[in-house]
Amino acid sequence: MKSGGSTKVVVDRIEGDLAVLVLYEDDHVKFNLPLHYLPEGVREGDHLQVSFAEDESSRQSEKNRIDDLLKELKRT
Repeated sequence: MKSGGSTKVVVDRIEGDLAVLVLYEDDHVKFNLPLHYLPEGVREGDHLQVSFAEDESSRQSEKNRIDDLLKELKRT
């Protein structure tokens, strides 16, 4: 998957309030995700599209926050 793209995952199983998701293209890649992040009514065996997008604005805000904290630490 390229940056900013999407990929398919399969709901392997549900364990309590966690879904175990498997990457469709590589079933060796598994991860847990709380059910509240998934569509309501999701079930084992469902296929889902997952999208990732870079958030430059958030990254820059966090960098600025860290820079400010470092400046504050150096003053004390």
